Amino acid sequence: MMSSFPDFLQQIYTSFGRAKSLKSGKLYPENFVRLCRNRVDFITIVNEAIHHRNQSWDQELVGRVIQCVLDGADSGISVYSSATLDPLDRGHALAVVAEGMSQSNFRSSRGSKRKSSCTRGSLIIPISCLPKTTYYDFTPENNLDFYPANQHHFDLTINDVEELAIALLNGIKQEIIAWSFLGNDGKFIGSYRLQAAVAYSHCLQAFGKLNPSVPPSDWVDGRTITASEQIDTLKHLAQTFTVDSPNLTG
Repeated sequence: MMSSFPDFLQQIYTSFGRAKSLKSGKLYPENFVRLCRNRVDFITIVNEAIHHRNQSWDQELVGRVIQCVLDGADSGISVYSSATLDPLDRGHALAVVAEGMSQSNFRSSRGSKRKSSCTRGSLIIPISCLPKTTYYDFTPENNLDFYPANQHHFDLTINDVEELAIALLNGIKQEIIAWSFLGNDGKFIGSYRLQAAVAYSHCLQAFGKLNPSVPPSDWVDGRTITASEQIDTLKHLAQTFTVDSPNLTG
């Protein structure tokens, strides 16, 4: 059956939007970082994908990917660009800090230690893994409260959420998609402190000395967090006080 003329126009518009995305912004995305807040669910999905032996994916597992990784949504899915598949890539680190800073218990002003159960999982997804029914747009304005991550922020629009979930499972199974487990202590390779240190190092190079009392002029406030608090929280997460304390001598 031939598609209707409005459907045909929509296909042209969608294809144009995808092509336009490739030219948007200063960075050309190679990979996308997707953060998942429930590490327990995340690690279960990764383990099942790695050890999967059947020809097709179980619908229950596909459903869990949709809920855990994609939050059950089909548009406005936040991802961040990463130049490499390495979890120490600055794009990955900026994504981790941005996602964490959007929650109050990560910020330095709250004065409370993050719970040991406050863990995350991240997928680093090559653009080539995305099915043709998934589109992306460069959306720095949709990054919430960590300004240095603005230029890495994209939104996904998903026309077939099940197809994307299966593509993610295939990518994990085939070791094309990389993943990382993030936590509060040293037993996690991708610990929050290490990720914050990578992000902090990048910000030093990009903005110079970071002083919360006098933020760089080109570092702007977020939607709910000022530039000063962003910098103070970054230093807090990276635990810079352990290396720049005036009480330490060389």
